Amino acid sequence: MNETLQIIAQRHSCRAFTDEPISRADLETITKAGVQAPSSRGNAPWYLAVITNRALIDDIKASAWGLIQRHSPESVERINSRGGDLFYNAQALIIIATRPTWDFTSEQFDAGLLTENICLAATSLGLGSCICGFATQAWRDVKSDDGERFSKALGFPPGYAMTVGILLGHPAKDGQQHPTDTSTIHYFE
Repeated sequence: MNETLQIIAQRHSCRAFTDEPISRADLETITKAGVQAPSSRGNAPWYLAVITNRALIDDIKASAWGLIQRHSPESVERINSRGGDLFYNAQALIIIATRPTWDFTSEQFDAGLLTENICLAATSLGLGSCICGFATQAWRDVKSDDGERFSKALGFPPGYAMTVGILLGHPAKDGQQHPTDTSTIHYFE
């Protein structure tokens, strides 16, 4: 198996990170690999905010957790069963914001390509990653101005909206990739 296929096979959702910080060089390597992703018509409709500031990560986490606690008891139970830390002690949080494109929903698809590149690059450097849809909840609470506050603090350009968060860090334990279900693959020859 070649190195790329090995990295794809190794990548998993890391849900336990150590306190060890991630080097700036590694973050730059990861984000550069991310933005090398293809995008519809080359639009690159994304903006990346790379956060290592603990207070800011905790602020986003607390905001998201508040909304989740009010609206999703099953999610609260699942997070509590995993240790109770919504962001699993991640040492970095990458927020991807996108701007709408005229090409249907290509910005979400493009963000997915960017996200996968980031996660695979992190794995190739021995780091863990977790695509964290829960992070979006900090922008969705209509009872607070947190989304607007975070967008401003992170310098989102006008017209850009929170799309997905990616947690990064040094894995605290070994993990496993989700089971591979090849029954969904169908060949027509």
